[in-house]
Formats: sequence, structure tokens, C-alpha cells
Amino acid sequence: MENKNKSREEIEFRALESNGKALLDREVIETFLSAVHDRDEARIIAERLIDSFGIRGILGQEIDDLKTVEGITDSTVAVILCLREASKRAPREELKKGPVMGNMETIVKYLRVSIGCSEKEKVKILYLDQEYCLKGEEVFTGTVEKAPVYIKEITRKALIKNAILIVMSHNHPEGSAEPSDEDQAATKKLASACSTVGIRLFDHIIVASADHFSFREKGLL
Repeated sequence: MENKNKSREEIEFRALESNGKALLDREVIETFLSAVHDRDEARIIAERLIDSFGIRGILGQEIDDLKTVEGITDSTVAVILCLREASKRAPREELKKGPVMGNMETIVKYLRVSIGCSEKEKVKILYLDQEYCLKGEEVFTGTVEKAPVYIKEITRKALIKNAILIVMSHNHPEGSAEPSDEDQAATKKLASACSTVGIRLFDHIIVASADHFSFREKGLL
């Protein structure tokens, strides 16, 4: 018990002294998991999670994939889901405060935490109102190599939400953020469909592990 307490106290001390920066990835996850596991068990499970997915990958795993790791319980998954949700809500709240246009840094940050960690391609649509504020969002999940773009569904939801602008985004789980020919074709189709109902496709942002690509910034929209 004394060793466990020393380990806990050491991690807490280093976290406080460094604003959390001195902690290993495993120790960060271990600290969260200690809410539902004893310290030794939390450390072992955290090590397994880091070895399997890395700290970034943990936040992007589906529930069934997380449960393939030995020792993971529903309580473990719940903690990870709460951690993931907290990482999404902070930048999303920032987007809700004012106009999204011109706030590329916050948009990209939000996209990174919401879909950028996923090992499957996902399409996220941000719906903006007449004041260019976030009105709603939608996520479509695909496979490791491809994500669906449901043009009719996207435009229908935009009309329901009274959106005048749409920001389309998707992730590239592997490789760079450079758009494929298919990405460019899908962008043109969605932009054309939106224009027929009085909606503008404001941007298409691709996020990858180390960079992002904005069609608007590159003059493609």
C-alpha cells in the first residue's frame, strides 16, 4: 500500500510541478483509469492501451476495439469516452461563441479531436446559420480507406437546420492530408448540390495526423 501511495503521490507531484507536461503518456491514461481501477490495475491497462493504440489512437477507437484489450471493462470504456467527449466539447464551445468564418485554427482543432483520431474515415458536416455560427453537425462513418458523402442527406439536413453555409470535413487515417481525385470530385458534387438549394459549401477540410488541407485556403472553393 505504501508503494502504491508513493507512486500516486509522485505522479501528482510531477503533474502539478509541470502543469501535466512531465507525465508519460501511460501515466496520463493511468491517472484517469484510477477512477475505476485500483492503481496497479490502472497502470497495467494503461500500458496495454498505449502499446496497442498510442495515446492519440485511444481516443479514436470504437468501443468494440477498446474491449479487445485485456482488462478493459465497461467502466474503463466509460472513462475513455468521457475523456474523448471532454476533448471535443472544449473547441466546440469556442465555435459556438461567435462566427466560424475566419476561425480556422479552432475549426481544425475541433476536427482533429472529433474525427482526426479515428482509424476509420469519417465525414463530418458543420452547419452554419445566417450569422455564421455553428447550428449543428453530422458524422458519417466509413471504412479505413473510404467515407461516404450522402449529398441528398446533407442538403436535406441543412435545409431543416436553416443553414446557409456548410463546412465539410473528413480525415485521412493514414498518409497526408492531400486530397485524392475522389475527394475533389465529391467536393464539386456537394458544392453544386448545395448551390441549387441556396446553400454554400464554405470549405472542405481534410485532417491527417500531422497536417490539414483546406479547399478554401487553396482557392479550390
